[in-house]
Amino acid sequence: IEIMRMRLAEDISLVELAAEVKLSPFHFARMFKQSVGVPPRVFLTQLRVDKACELLRYSDLPVTEIAFEVGYSSSQVLARVFLKHRNTTPTDYRREHRKPR
Repeated sequence: IEIMRMRLAEDISLVELAAEVKLSPFHFARMFKQSVGVPPRVFLTQLRVDKACELLRYSDLPVTEIAFEVGYSSSQVLARVFLKHRNTTPTDYRREHRKPR
């Protein structure tokens, strides 16, 4: 989990994560899901969306920059993921949850 957090903007493969803990990818994925409750890829998506939410609330970074910061190739990709997981767009989320300075 810490590796995922540290390398959030990178494309981390299951093989790389498994190698870090010296397990086969299959065994790692199975043990990760058993321990955390969701597969590694789902957990990484949740981390990315959570970090995007934090950046949308507390920073003035453009949505495109936020997309890159959390590991997505464009604001459109972030918007698709965001809609699926938060039922709103990043821009609407920012508007609704922005913390006043």
